[in-house]
Amino acid sequence: MQEKKKAETKIESMMDRNEEPNDKPNPNAEPQKTSLKEILEIDYPIIMAPMFLVTNVEMLVEAINGGIAGCVPALNYRTLPELEEAIKKVRSLTPGKKGLGINLIVNKSNIKFPAQLECCVKNKIDFFLTSLGSPQSVIDACKGTGIKVFCDVVDVGYAKKCEGMGCDGLIAVNS
Repeated sequence: MQEKKKAETKIESMMDRNEEPNDKPNPNAEPQKTSLKEILEIDYPIIMAPMFLVTNVEMLVEAINGGIAGCVPALNYRTLPELEEAIKKVRSLTPGKKGLGINLIVNKSNIKFPAQLECCVKNKIDFFLTSLGSPQSVIDACKGTGIKVFCDVVDVGYAKKCEGMGCDGLIAVNS
């Protein structure tokens, strides 16, 4: 445990000085995808914002067919069958396209969160946008599935925490 803390302190210190680790790159490693277009396999680096009680299937379909990512709050659907039906309908109207995202409220106030997460992973959405809490369980559930996880962050400290958890990207939120 103490060695882990030392490693974290060293990494934070290096980050503060904008230094890179001394690890040599693996010449056989796949190049890391860093642009939003590459990460989500979309035509334009744009995510249609998830708007509570506004975003709907038709908006998602238009966004995805237009070459951008579309994201909807899971809470726009009152029941899990409604959420699953919406995911399936979007997929049927956007064959072979990527960019379907679900915004999950991950704190304890969302009692539907665990079931929403399971439903979305089962239905293989393309990405999550997490809000209002620790994204760790979402990141863990998505490891090895190809589902990307972007986290809402309000400051650099939280951004570093999310990065350390292994998220795929950050969404800067202001007040």
